[in-house]
Amino acid sequence: MTKNRLVWLIVLAFTTLVLFLFFRLYSLNKIPVFVDEAIYVRWSQVMRTEPTLRFLPLSDGKQPLFMWLTMPALKFISDPLVAGRTISVLAGFGSLIGVGILAFVIFANPFIALFSSLIYAIVPFTMFFDRMALADSLLAMFGVWSLIFAVKFAKTLSTEYAIYLGFAIGGGLLTKSPAMIFYIWSLLTVIFFLDRSKIDFNSIGKFIWGVFLVVVISQVMYGVLRLGVGFQMIGSRNQDYVYSIKEVLSHPFLPFIANIETTANWLFLLLTPTVLILGVLGYLNSQTRRSFIFLLLVSLLPLLFQASIAKVYTTRYILFAVLPLLPLAGLGLHWLFSRKGLLIKSSIILFLSVPIIITFVYLFNPSAAPMTRDMSTGYLGEWTAGTGQREVAEYLLNEEAKGNKIVVFTEGTFGTLPDGLQIYTEGHKNITIVGSTPNIFEIPEGLLNTSKDNQRYYVLNASRNHLPASEMAKLELIKEYPKLPRPDGSREALLFFRLK
Repeated sequence: MTKNRLVWLIVLAFTTLVLFLFFRLYSLNKIPVFVDEAIYVRWSQVMRTEPTLRFLPLSDGKQPLFMWLTMPALKFISDPLVAGRTISVLAGFGSLIGVGILAFVIFANPFIALFSSLIYAIVPFTMFFDRMALADSLLAMFGVWSLIFAVKFAKTLSTEYAIYLGFAIGGGLLTKSPAMIFYIWSLLTVIFFLDRSKIDFNSIGKFIWGVFLVVVISQVMYGVLRLGVGFQMIGSRNQDYVYSIKEVLSHPFLPFIANIETTANWLFLLLTPTVLILGVLGYLNSQTRRSFIFLLLVSLLPLLFQASIAKVYTTRYILFAVLPLLPLAGLGLHWLFSRKGLLIKSSIILFLSVPIIITFVYLFNPSAAPMTRDMSTGYLGEWTAGTGQREVAEYLLNEEAKGNKIVVFTEGTFGTLPDGLQIYTEGHKNITIVGSTPNIFEIPEGLLNTSKDNQRYYVLNASRNHLPASEMAKLELIKEYPKLPRPDGSREALLFFRLK
Protein backbone atom coordinates (compact mmCIF):
# COMPACT_ATOMS: atom_id res chain seq x y z
CA MET A 1 0.00 0.00 0.00
CA THR A 2 1.36 3.40 -0.98
CA LYS A 3 1.86 6.12 1.58
CA ASN A 4 -0.80 8.25 -0.11
CA ARG A 5 -3.40 5.48 0.12
CA LEU A 6 -2.54 4.87 3.77
CA VAL A 7 -3.02 8.55 4.57
CA TRP A 8 -6.42 8.50 2.85
CA LEU A 9 -7.45 5.45 4.85
CA ILE A 10 -6.42 7.05 8.16
CA VAL A 11 -8.25 10.28 7.33
CA LEU A 12 -11.34 8.33 6.27
CA ALA A 13 -11.34 6.20 9.43
CA PHE A 14 -10.87 9.23 11.69
CA THR A 15 -13.63 11.18 9.92
CA THR A 16 -16.00 8.23 10.20
CA LEU A 17 -15.35 7.83 13.92
CA VAL A 18 -15.76 11.55 14.66
CA LEU A 19 -19.03 11.78 12.71
CA PHE A 20 -20.39 8.65 14.36
CA LEU A 21 -19.62 9.84 17.90
CA PHE A 22 -20.93 13.35 17.26
CA PHE A 23 -24.19 12.24 15.64
CA ARG A 24 -24.86 9.64 18.36
CA LEU A 25 -23.76 11.36 21.55
CA TYR A 26 -24.61 15.02 21.07
CA SER A 27 -27.68 15.94 23.17
CA LEU A 28 -28.66 12.28 23.53
CA ASN A 29 -31.90 13.16 25.36
CA LYS A 30 -33.06 15.65 22.69
CA ILE A 31 -36.06 13.54 21.73
CA PRO A 32 -38.48 12.88 24.63
CA VAL A 33 -38.88 9.39 25.99
CA PHE A 34 -40.86 7.10 23.68
CA VAL A 35 -43.44 4.63 24.95
CA ASP A 36 -41.33 1.50 24.43
CA GLU A 37 -38.26 3.24 25.83
CA ALA A 38 -40.17 4.05 29.00
CA ILE A 39 -41.23 0.42 29.34
CA TYR A 40 -37.77 -1.04 28.65
CA VAL A 41 -35.93 1.32 30.99
CA ARG A 42 -38.54 0.79 33.72
CA TRP A 43 -38.17 -2.97 33.36
CA SER A 44 -34.40 -2.57 33.66
CA GLN A 45 -34.78 -0.58 36.87
CA VAL A 46 -37.12 -3.15 38.41
CA MET A 47 -34.92 -6.07 37.31
CA ARG A 48 -31.83 -4.40 38.75
CA THR A 49 -33.58 -3.86 42.08
CA GLU A 50 -35.22 -7.29 42.31
CA PRO A 51 -33.08 -10.26 41.12
CA THR A 52 -36.08 -12.62 41.03
CA LEU A 53 -37.58 -10.53 38.20
CA ARG A 54 -34.69 -10.81 35.74
CA PHE A 55 -37.06 -12.29 33.13
CA LEU A 56 -39.75 -9.63 33.63
CA PRO A 57 -39.96 -8.67 29.91
CA LEU A 58 -41.26 -12.16 29.13
CA SER A 59 -44.52 -11.13 30.79
CA ASP A 60 -45.16 -9.00 27.70
CA GLY A 61 -43.60 -11.44 25.25
CA LYS A 62 -40.33 -9.49 24.89
CA GLN A 63 -36.83 -10.97 24.96
CA PRO A 64 -34.77 -9.38 27.77
CA LEU A 65 -31.20 -8.99 26.45
CA PHE A 66 -31.48 -5.23 25.84
CA MET A 67 -32.85 -4.72 29.35
CA TRP A 68 -30.12 -6.93 30.83
CA LEU A 69 -27.50 -4.74 29.18
CA THR A 70 -29.23 -1.57 30.38
CA MET A 71 -29.15 -2.70 34.00
CA PRO A 72 -25.40 -2.06 34.59
CA ALA A 73 -25.58 1.18 32.60
CA LEU A 74 -28.09 2.50 35.15
CA LYS A 75 -25.41 2.23 37.81
CA PHE A 76 -22.95 4.47 35.99
CA ILE A 77 -25.26 6.95 34.20
CA SER A 78 -27.57 9.05 36.35
CA ASP A 79 -30.13 9.82 33.63
CA PRO A 80 -32.03 6.52 33.11
CA LEU A 81 -33.11 7.39 29.58
CA VAL A 82 -29.56 8.27 28.56
CA ALA A 83 -28.39 5.01 30.16
CA GLY A 84 -30.73 3.01 27.95
CA ARG A 85 -29.87 5.03 24.85
CA THR A 86 -26.16 4.54 25.52
CA ILE A 87 -26.65 0.80 25.03
CA SER A 88 -28.02 1.52 21.57
CA VAL A 89 -25.07 3.82 20.84
CA LEU A 90 -22.69 0.99 21.78
CA ALA A 91 -24.67 -1.42 19.63
CA GLY A 92 -24.49 1.12 16.82
CA PHE A 93 -20.71 1.25 17.20
CA GLY A 94 -20.67 -2.52 16.88
CA SER A 95 -22.69 -2.18 13.68
CA LEU A 96 -20.38 0.56 12.41
CA ILE A 97 -17.40 -1.78 12.73
CA GLY A 98 -19.46 -4.73 11.48
CA VAL A 99 -20.65 -3.02 8.29
CA GLY A 100 -17.04 -2.17 7.45
CA ILE A 101 -15.79 -5.67 8.16
CA LEU A 102 -18.65 -7.21 6.19
CA ALA A 103 -17.73 -5.05 3.19
CA PHE A 104 -14.06 -6.00 3.56
CA VAL A 105 -14.78 -9.73 3.90
CA ILE A 106 -16.90 -9.64 0.74
CA PHE A 107 -15.04 -7.11 -1.42
CA ALA A 108 -11.50 -7.37 0.03
CA ASN A 109 -10.94 -3.62 -0.30
CA PRO A 110 -10.23 -1.37 2.73
CA PHE A 111 -11.61 1.70 0.97
CA ILE A 112 -14.95 0.03 0.28
CA ALA A 113 -15.02 -1.08 3.92
CA LEU A 114 -14.39 2.42 5.28
CA PHE A 115 -16.80 4.04 2.82
CA SER A 116 -19.47 1.60 4.00
CA SER A 117 -18.82 2.49 7.64
CA LEU A 118 -18.85 6.19 6.77
CA ILE A 119 -22.29 5.85 5.22
CA TYR A 120 -23.49 3.99 8.31
CA ALA A 121 -22.28 6.89 10.45
CA ILE A 122 -24.12 9.61 8.51
CA VAL A 123 -27.46 8.25 7.27
CA PRO A 124 -30.52 9.36 9.28
CA PHE A 125 -31.87 5.80 9.51
CA THR A 126 -29.03 4.42 11.63
CA MET A 127 -28.34 7.71 13.43
CA PHE A 128 -31.90 8.02 14.72
CA PHE A 129 -32.32 4.50 16.10
CA ASP A 130 -28.79 4.33 17.50
CA ARG A 131 -29.97 7.16 19.77
CA MET A 132 -33.12 5.43 21.05
CA ALA A 133 -33.38 3.03 24.01
CA LEU A 134 -34.93 0.34 21.80
CA ALA A 135 -33.80 -3.18 20.97
CA ASP A 136 -33.60 -2.63 17.22
CA SER A 137 -30.02 -1.31 17.05
CA LEU A 138 -28.88 -4.29 19.10
CA LEU A 139 -30.71 -6.67 16.77
CA ALA A 140 -29.13 -4.97 13.75
CA MET A 141 -25.68 -5.38 15.27
CA PHE A 142 -26.16 -9.12 15.77
CA GLY A 143 -27.53 -9.34 12.23
CA VAL A 144 -24.52 -7.78 10.55
CA TRP A 145 -22.08 -9.86 12.61
CA SER A 146 -24.02 -13.04 11.82
CA LEU A 147 -23.48 -12.23 8.14
CA ILE A 148 -19.75 -11.72 8.71
CA PHE A 149 -19.31 -15.05 10.47
CA ALA A 150 -21.59 -16.83 8.00
CA VAL A 151 -19.49 -15.63 5.06
CA LYS A 152 -16.26 -16.61 6.81
CA PHE A 153 -17.67 -20.03 7.66
CA ALA A 154 -18.89 -20.61 4.10
CA LYS A 155 -15.44 -19.73 2.74
CA THR A 156 -13.39 -21.69 5.28
CA LEU A 157 -15.73 -24.25 6.91
CA SER A 158 -13.87 -23.39 10.10
CA THR A 159 -15.32 -24.58 13.42
CA GLU A 160 -14.23 -21.29 14.98
CA TYR A 161 -16.49 -19.23 12.70
CA ALA A 162 -19.37 -21.66 13.17
CA ILE A 163 -19.11 -21.07 16.93
CA TYR A 164 -19.04 -17.31 16.45
CA LEU A 165 -22.03 -17.53 14.12
CA GLY A 166 -23.97 -19.51 16.71
CA PHE A 167 -23.29 -16.86 19.34
CA ALA A 168 -24.29 -14.03 16.97
CA ILE A 169 -27.61 -15.66 16.08
CA GLY A 170 -28.18 -16.59 19.72
CA GLY A 171 -27.62 -12.98 20.76
CA GLY A 172 -30.15 -11.92 18.15
CA LEU A 173 -32.71 -14.43 19.40
CA LEU A 174 -32.29 -13.07 22.94
CA THR A 175 -33.01 -9.59 21.55
CA LYS A 176 -35.99 -9.89 19.17
CA SER A 177 -37.85 -12.64 17.32
CA PRO A 178 -36.96 -11.46 13.75
CA ALA A 179 -33.47 -12.85 14.43
CA MET A 180 -34.86 -16.16 13.13
CA ILE A 181 -34.18 -14.67 9.69
CA PHE A 182 -30.45 -14.86 10.46
CA TYR A 183 -30.66 -18.63 9.85
CA ILE A 184 -31.93 -17.92 6.32
CA TRP A 185 -29.15 -15.39 5.82
CA SER A 186 -26.62 -18.05 6.78
CA LEU A 187 -28.10 -20.45 4.24
CA LEU A 188 -27.81 -17.78 1.53
CA THR A 189 -24.14 -17.22 2.33
CA VAL A 190 -23.45 -20.91 1.84
CA ILE A 191 -25.17 -20.82 -1.56
CA PHE A 192 -23.12 -17.81 -2.68
CA PHE A 193 -19.73 -18.34 -1.05
CA LEU A 194 -19.15 -22.08 -0.58
CA ASP A 195 -16.37 -23.19 -2.94
CA ARG A 196 -18.03 -26.10 -4.73
CA SER A 197 -14.82 -27.05 -6.54
CA LYS A 198 -13.28 -28.14 -3.22
CA ILE A 199 -16.21 -30.18 -1.93
CA ASP A 200 -15.14 -33.64 -0.75
CA PHE A 201 -16.02 -36.05 2.03
CA ASN A 202 -13.92 -34.11 4.57
CA SER A 203 -15.46 -30.72 3.69
CA ILE A 204 -18.98 -32.17 3.88
CA GLY A 205 -18.22 -33.40 7.39
CA LYS A 206 -16.90 -29.97 8.40
CA PHE A 207 -20.00 -28.34 6.98
CA ILE A 208 -22.41 -30.63 8.84
CA TRP A 209 -20.44 -30.19 12.07
CA GLY A 210 -20.46 -26.42 11.67
CA VAL A 211 -24.21 -26.30 11.03
CA PHE A 212 -24.76 -28.49 14.09
CA LEU A 213 -22.73 -26.09 16.25
CA VAL A 214 -24.57 -23.03 14.91
CA VAL A 215 -27.99 -24.50 15.67
CA VAL A 216 -27.07 -25.94 19.07
CA ILE A 217 -25.27 -22.85 20.38
CA SER A 218 -27.95 -20.42 19.21
CA GLN A 219 -30.83 -22.55 20.48
CA VAL A 220 -29.18 -23.22 23.83
CA MET A 221 -28.77 -19.46 24.27
CA TYR A 222 -32.41 -18.92 23.34
CA GLY A 223 -33.39 -21.78 25.64
CA VAL A 224 -32.14 -19.78 28.62
CA LEU A 225 -35.41 -17.84 28.36
CA ARG A 226 -37.28 -20.99 29.37
CA LEU A 227 -35.95 -20.42 32.86
CA GLY A 228 -38.25 -17.43 33.18
CA VAL A 229 -41.98 -17.40 33.77
CA GLY A 230 -43.88 -16.37 30.66
CA PHE A 231 -41.68 -17.85 27.92
CA GLN A 232 -44.80 -18.89 26.01
CA MET A 233 -45.81 -15.23 25.79
CA ILE A 234 -43.15 -14.62 23.12
CA GLY A 235 -45.05 -16.68 20.58
CA SER A 236 -48.39 -15.37 21.77
CA ARG A 237 -47.39 -11.70 21.49
CA ASN A 238 -45.77 -12.27 18.11
CA GLN A 239 -49.23 -13.08 16.77
CA ASP A 240 -50.33 -9.55 17.68
CA TYR A 241 -47.85 -8.16 15.16
CA VAL A 242 -47.99 -10.60 12.24
CA TYR A 243 -50.57 -12.50 10.21
CA SER A 244 -50.49 -16.27 10.22
CA ILE A 245 -49.54 -18.12 7.02
CA LYS A 246 -53.19 -19.09 6.58
CA GLU A 247 -54.25 -15.44 6.81
CA VAL A 248 -51.55 -14.35 4.36
CA LEU A 249 -52.66 -16.93 1.81
CA SER A 250 -56.27 -15.79 2.14
CA HIS A 251 -55.36 -12.17 1.33
CA PRO A 252 -51.81 -12.19 -0.15
CA PHE A 253 -51.87 -8.61 -1.41
CA LEU A 254 -53.79 -6.95 1.43
CA PRO A 255 -50.83 -6.00 3.65
CA PHE A 256 -48.13 -6.57 1.06
CA ILE A 257 -48.73 -3.80 -1.49
CA ALA A 258 -49.33 -1.07 1.08
CA ASN A 259 -46.35 -2.21 3.17
CA ILE A 260 -44.03 -2.29 0.17
CA GLU A 261 -45.03 1.25 -0.76
CA THR A 262 -44.40 2.27 2.84
CA THR A 263 -41.00 0.56 2.83
CA ALA A 264 -39.96 2.39 -0.34
CA ASN A 265 -40.94 5.68 1.30
CA TRP A 266 -38.91 4.83 4.40
CA LEU A 267 -35.81 4.00 2.36
CA PHE A 268 -36.14 7.19 0.33
CA LEU A 269 -36.46 9.40 3.42
CA LEU A 270 -34.09 7.68 5.84
CA LEU A 271 -31.35 6.29 3.61
CA THR A 272 -31.75 9.42 1.44
CA PRO A 273 -31.91 9.49 -2.39
CA THR A 274 -28.17 9.99 -2.90
CA VAL A 275 -27.25 6.92 -0.82
CA LEU A 276 -29.75 4.86 -2.80
CA ILE A 277 -28.14 6.13 -6.01
CA LEU A 278 -24.73 5.15 -4.65
CA GLY A 279 -26.09 1.65 -4.15
CA VAL A 280 -27.10 1.52 -7.81
CA LEU A 281 -23.67 2.80 -8.85
CA GLY A 282 -22.14 -0.10 -6.95
CA TYR A 283 -23.54 -2.43 -9.56
CA LEU A 284 -21.27 -0.81 -12.16
CA ASN A 285 -18.31 -2.66 -10.68
CA SER A 286 -18.44 -5.72 -12.95
CA GLN A 287 -16.07 -7.75 -10.74
CA THR A 288 -18.39 -7.70 -7.74
CA ARG A 289 -21.85 -8.30 -9.20
CA ARG A 290 -22.27 -11.71 -7.58
CA SER A 291 -21.55 -10.21 -4.16
CA PHE A 292 -23.79 -7.25 -5.03
CA ILE A 293 -26.68 -9.61 -5.75
CA PHE A 294 -26.00 -11.50 -2.51
CA LEU A 295 -26.24 -8.38 -0.33
CA LEU A 296 -29.30 -7.20 -2.22
CA LEU A 297 -31.05 -10.54 -1.64
CA VAL A 298 -30.07 -10.56 2.02
CA SER A 299 -31.78 -7.20 2.43
CA LEU A 300 -34.80 -7.83 0.20
CA LEU A 301 -35.70 -11.18 1.74
CA PRO A 302 -36.69 -9.86 5.20
CA LEU A 303 -38.14 -6.67 3.70
CA LEU A 304 -40.49 -8.62 1.44
CA PHE A 305 -41.26 -11.17 4.12
CA GLN A 306 -42.17 -8.57 6.74
CA ALA A 307 -44.24 -6.64 4.21
CA SER A 308 -46.21 -9.84 3.54
CA ILE A 309 -47.07 -10.70 7.13
CA ALA A 310 -46.92 -7.49 9.19
CA LYS A 311 -50.04 -6.30 10.95
CA VAL A 312 -48.05 -3.64 12.78
CA TYR A 313 -45.35 -2.12 10.58
CA THR A 314 -43.08 0.64 11.80
CA THR A 315 -39.77 1.99 10.58
CA ARG A 316 -37.50 0.51 13.20
CA TYR A 317 -38.64 -3.03 12.40
CA ILE A 318 -36.65 -3.02 9.16
CA LEU A 319 -33.43 -1.49 10.51
CA PHE A 320 -31.58 -4.82 10.63
CA ALA A 321 -32.60 -5.56 7.02
CA VAL A 322 -31.28 -2.22 5.78
CA LEU A 323 -27.68 -2.64 6.94
CA PRO A 324 -26.67 -5.07 4.14
CA LEU A 325 -27.49 -2.30 1.65
CA LEU A 326 -24.81 0.00 3.08
CA PRO A 327 -21.81 -1.91 1.65
CA LEU A 328 -23.48 -1.55 -1.76
CA ALA A 329 -23.52 2.22 -1.27
CA GLY A 330 -19.91 2.00 -0.09
CA LEU A 331 -19.11 0.11 -3.28
CA GLY A 332 -20.69 2.87 -5.35
CA LEU A 333 -18.81 5.55 -3.42
CA HIS A 334 -15.56 3.72 -4.09
CA TRP A 335 -16.43 3.51 -7.78
CA LEU A 336 -16.73 7.32 -7.87
CA PHE A 337 -13.56 7.73 -5.79
CA SER A 338 -11.55 5.57 -8.18
CA ARG A 339 -12.71 7.36 -11.36
CA LYS A 340 -10.52 9.91 -13.06
CA GLY A 341 -11.70 13.45 -13.50
CA LEU A 342 -12.24 16.25 -11.01
CA LEU A 343 -15.94 16.55 -11.77
CA ILE A 344 -16.68 12.91 -10.93
CA LYS A 345 -14.60 13.01 -7.75
CA SER A 346 -16.20 16.26 -6.63
CA SER A 347 -19.65 14.65 -6.98
CA ILE A 348 -18.75 12.65 -3.87
CA ILE A 349 -19.31 15.83 -1.84
CA LEU A 350 -22.85 16.10 -3.17
CA PHE A 351 -23.63 12.45 -2.55
CA LEU A 352 -22.47 12.66 1.07
CA SER A 353 -23.73 16.15 1.88
CA VAL A 354 -27.40 15.19 1.49
CA PRO A 355 -27.47 12.54 4.28
CA ILE A 356 -25.17 14.65 6.46
CA ILE A 357 -27.40 17.74 6.18
CA ILE A 358 -30.56 15.74 6.88
CA THR A 359 -28.90 14.05 9.85
CA PHE A 360 -27.91 17.46 11.22
CA VAL A 361 -31.58 18.46 11.05
CA TYR A 362 -32.54 15.32 12.96
CA LEU A 363 -29.92 16.16 15.56
CA PHE A 364 -30.68 19.84 16.15
CA ASN A 365 -34.36 20.22 15.17
CA PRO A 366 -36.09 16.81 14.98
CA SER A 367 -39.53 18.33 14.52
CA ALA A 368 -38.37 19.85 11.20
CA ALA A 369 -36.69 16.67 9.93
CA PRO A 370 -38.22 14.78 6.97
CA MET A 371 -39.46 11.90 9.12
CA THR A 372 -41.72 9.08 8.09
CA ARG A 373 -45.31 9.42 9.27
CA ASP A 374 -45.01 6.72 11.93
CA MET A 375 -41.88 8.36 13.33
CA SER A 376 -43.22 11.91 13.55
CA THR A 377 -46.44 10.78 15.24
CA GLY A 378 -44.93 8.06 17.41
CA TYR A 379 -41.82 9.82 18.68
CA LEU A 380 -42.95 13.45 18.66
CA GLY A 381 -46.68 13.89 18.10
CA GLU A 382 -49.07 11.49 19.82
CA TRP A 383 -49.59 9.95 23.26
CA THR A 384 -46.62 7.63 22.64
CA ALA A 385 -44.28 10.64 22.78
CA GLY A 386 -43.20 11.57 26.30
CA THR A 387 -43.02 15.32 25.74
CA GLY A 388 -43.00 17.14 29.06
CA GLN A 389 -42.45 14.10 31.26
CA ARG A 390 -38.89 15.01 32.18
CA GLU A 391 -40.06 18.50 33.11
CA VAL A 392 -42.92 17.12 35.24
CA ALA A 393 -40.48 14.79 37.00
CA GLU A 394 -38.11 17.68 37.71
CA TYR A 395 -41.01 19.65 39.21
CA LEU A 396 -41.91 16.70 41.44
CA LEU A 397 -38.31 16.21 42.54
CA ASN A 398 -38.05 19.88 43.47
CA GLU A 399 -41.22 19.60 45.55
CA GLU A 400 -39.90 16.48 47.26
CA ALA A 401 -36.67 18.31 48.08
CA LYS A 402 -38.79 20.76 50.08
CA GLY A 403 -39.90 17.91 52.32
CA ASN A 404 -43.26 17.23 50.68
CA LYS A 405 -44.81 13.82 50.15
CA ILE A 406 -46.22 13.47 46.67
CA VAL A 407 -48.79 11.22 45.02
CA VAL A 408 -49.22 11.33 41.24
CA PHE A 409 -51.92 9.52 39.29
CA THR A 410 -51.56 9.11 35.53
CA GLU A 411 -53.72 7.86 32.71
CA GLY A 412 -52.68 4.40 31.62
CA THR A 413 -51.09 1.60 33.61
CA PHE A 414 -48.34 0.62 31.16
CA GLY A 415 -46.30 2.62 28.67
CA THR A 416 -45.38 6.27 28.36
CA LEU A 417 -47.53 6.87 31.43
CA PRO A 418 -46.86 5.95 34.16
CA ASP A 419 -43.49 4.35 33.21
CA GLY A 420 -42.18 7.58 31.69
CA LEU A 421 -42.49 9.32 35.06
CA GLN A 422 -41.42 6.33 37.12
CA ILE A 423 -38.05 6.03 35.41
CA TYR A 424 -37.16 9.57 36.53
CA THR A 425 -38.47 9.22 40.10
CA GLU A 426 -37.05 5.75 40.83
CA GLY A 427 -35.60 5.56 44.33
CA HIS A 428 -37.46 8.61 45.65
CA LYS A 429 -39.63 7.11 48.38
CA ASN A 430 -41.65 10.25 48.95
CA ILE A 431 -42.91 10.26 45.36
CA THR A 432 -45.57 7.69 44.45
CA ILE A 433 -46.60 7.28 40.79
CA VAL A 434 -49.84 5.35 40.22
CA GLY A 435 -51.30 4.38 36.86
CA SER A 436 -55.05 4.38 36.25
CA THR A 437 -57.59 3.92 33.47
CA PRO A 438 -56.35 5.13 30.04
CA ASN A 439 -59.52 7.04 29.09
CA ILE A 440 -60.48 9.59 31.70
CA PHE A 441 -64.17 10.27 32.43
CA GLU A 442 -63.72 10.96 36.13
CA ILE A 443 -60.89 11.68 38.51
CA PRO A 444 -59.67 8.35 39.98
CA GLU A 445 -61.06 7.67 43.43
CA GLY A 446 -57.60 6.65 44.59
CA LEU A 447 -56.34 10.19 44.00
CA LEU A 448 -59.38 11.79 45.65
CA ASN A 449 -59.09 9.52 48.68
CA THR A 450 -55.36 10.05 49.12
CA SER A 451 -54.51 11.87 52.35
CA LYS A 452 -54.42 15.65 52.05
CA ASP A 453 -51.06 15.50 53.82
CA ASN A 454 -49.71 14.62 50.38
CA GLN A 455 -49.40 16.89 47.40
CA ARG A 456 -51.73 15.31 44.83
CA TYR A 457 -51.20 15.57 41.07
CA TYR A 458 -52.76 14.20 37.91
CA VAL A 459 -50.94 13.73 34.59
CA LEU A 460 -52.68 12.77 31.36
CA ASN A 461 -52.71 13.35 27.62
CA ALA A 462 -55.29 15.80 26.31
CA SER A 463 -56.78 13.23 23.90
CA ARG A 464 -57.61 10.97 26.85
CA ASN A 465 -59.22 13.74 28.86
CA HIS A 466 -63.02 13.34 28.88
CA LEU A 467 -63.60 14.94 32.27
CA PRO A 468 -66.82 16.94 32.65
CA ALA A 469 -66.69 20.52 33.87
CA SER A 470 -67.63 19.44 37.39
CA GLU A 471 -64.54 17.25 37.59
CA MET A 472 -62.27 19.77 35.90
CA ALA A 473 -63.25 22.27 38.60
CA LYS A 474 -61.40 20.10 41.11
CA LEU A 475 -58.13 20.43 39.20
CA GLU A 476 -55.65 23.27 38.76
CA LEU A 477 -53.57 23.21 35.57
CA ILE A 478 -49.89 23.65 36.39
CA LYS A 479 -48.48 23.30 32.88
CA GLU A 480 -49.46 22.10 29.43
CA TYR A 481 -46.77 20.57 27.19
CA PRO A 482 -47.88 20.62 23.53
CA LYS A 483 -46.48 18.04 21.11
CA LEU A 484 -45.73 18.14 17.38
CA PRO A 485 -48.77 19.44 15.43
CA ARG A 486 -50.88 16.97 13.48
CA PRO A 487 -51.45 17.47 9.73
CA ASP A 488 -54.78 19.16 10.48
CA GLY A 489 -53.10 21.65 12.81
CA SER A 490 -54.43 20.14 16.06
CA ARG A 491 -52.07 19.05 18.81
CA GLU A 492 -51.77 16.39 21.44
CA ALA A 493 -50.51 17.75 24.77
CA LEU A 494 -49.42 16.48 28.14
CA LEU A 495 -51.53 18.02 30.91
CA PHE A 496 -50.09 18.40 34.41
CA PHE A 497 -52.72 19.09 37.08
CA ARG A 498 -52.73 19.63 40.83
CA LEU A 499 -55.75 18.43 42.79
CA LYS A 500 -57.23 21.45 44.54
